[in-house]
Amino acid sequence: MALRARGLAREVVGVTRVAETIDAAASRGAIDRGTVTPEEGVAGAELVVLATPPDLVIPMAERVLPRLESGTILTDVTSVKGEIVRSIEPLAGPRGTAFVGGHPMAGNAGRGIAAADAALFEGAVYLLTPTARSSSGAVARLSDLARAIGARPAVLDPDKHDRAVAIVSHLPYLVAAALMGISDGAEQAAGPAFLGATRVAGSPTALWGQICRLNQGPIAEAVRAFQSELARLEASLADGERFGALLERARAARTRLGALRGDG
Repeated sequence: MALRARGLAREVVGVTRVAETIDAAASRGAIDRGTVTPEEGVAGAELVVLATPPDLVIPMAERVLPRLESGTILTDVTSVKGEIVRSIEPLAGPRGTAFVGGHPMAGNAGRGIAAADAALFEGAVYLLTPTARSSSGAVARLSDLARAIGARPAVLDPDKHDRAVAIVSHLPYLVAAALMGISDGAEQAAGPAFLGATRVAGSPTALWGQICRLNQGPIAEAVRAFQSELARLEASLADGERFGALLERARAARTRLGALRGDG
């Protein structure tokens, strides 16, 4: 939708498992045409974006790579990168296809074409995870594309990416799930803080199950670090000075983050 709204592509072809989705996507302005056959959808493409659930990214790449022309850029939007990059990159290179992992840090709790939004990437960080084998030209083109749809491209090593998103994305989902798990009726008093902190708990659980399984090592490390910090806060509750210092450290860090992102 963002590509078409900005006139950035001559044609956008959508691939879906359900034929009825094609009409819905076209009516919402997401695609020029659609198909239920991946091989047909990627024919002649200059850019192919794999936007499937995580478990299907590698099998789908294996399926469409033989149909891609030399010079085609292949990317994905999955929130786990290490295993995906290590699996697809060796398959793409010999065919002349440039694979660069991607992960736009944007989304909502909805699913399917009904939840699509052309402004979704506005102001979002768009992570790219090239390796030493990646085409610098492909990385540059994807960076330019991210900027063109309103996002801010950033480059991370695939494994560093997985450790980073375990903290800033995957752990927050588990915290949201835990907060809902202990609410026990207290949610009737919920205000903006609780509602904001638990928003992501309303996301599709099947998708999150795949994400957490694929990134379980870094997530486990993040959980342990969070438990340690929570214990530190708990232990300092009775010590006003120490507790205040921990809170002030957190406030200052959040202020710096807001300034860095330009959102206060």
